[in-house]
Amino acid sequence: MALLFIAFSVGFFGSMHCIGMCGGLVSALSMTRPKVWWSGLSAYQFGRVTTYTMLGVISGLIGFSLKQLGSFDQIQLFLTLFAGLIMITFGLNLAGWMPDPFARLGARAIGGLGLVRRIRSAAGKGTPVSWYAIGLANGLLPCGLVYAALGLSVASGGVVEAGSAMLAFGLGTIPAMMAAPALVNLLAANRRSLVMKLLGILVILLGLFTMVRGTSLMHMLHGGGAGHDAATHEMSPSSTQQKPMPDRGINHIS
Repeated sequence: MALLFIAFSVGFFGSMHCIGMCGGLVSALSMTRPKVWWSGLSAYQFGRVTTYTMLGVISGLIGFSLKQLGSFDQIQLFLTLFAGLIMITFGLNLAGWMPDPFARLGARAIGGLGLVRRIRSAAGKGTPVSWYAIGLANGLLPCGLVYAALGLSVASGGVVEAGSAMLAFGLGTIPAMMAAPALVNLLAANRRSLVMKLLGILVILLGLFTMVRGTSLMHMLHGGGAGHDAATHEMSPSSTQQKPMPDRGINHIS
């Protein structure tokens, strides 16, 4: 449950950043019609969540395979620290204290995936299928939040756990993305800056919590293992002393 909570929280608190990139696409989709077409917008969100869930299943398979190799606790620690570090970096960017390291990569991905062309094509169609396809492609855009969630998914070591985590992450992004067209116009520049700073601090705290949680889990694992070995070592002499003495041929007087 902790993994699902963290994944959902990352998507929910960090989704305001998505308005800058993904929200622009949502606004472009919405402006192709005189009114917000909620069916198409919902299909778009469902497409994104579908991609995130499939990425979660793939990351779960990777984590499960790594788990079979042994020493998975070390890999879990690395991935958890990596995810926490990405969250902190993302939170700093969300608050406006550092540039987005994935901005240029995201812009290239939008062109490479042909999202602008797909949006123009969707504008002339009246079915949600084309909007769903845009959502599927949009889920592949480079994003620090997605990488952090995927790192946690691999660290789970299970397919179901990883898929569920990415599903929770995707669901967490929906509220802000559904309200993106209204939020872009509703929030004034000064209010938007304040909201971004508050959300950025929350994401930073969430990243720190994730790193501390991963480190504490590692200490618990190693602490429990060390205690078990020590207890076994201490019990072995006493158990040896309790063994019955072998029969050395003592003659009994009859």
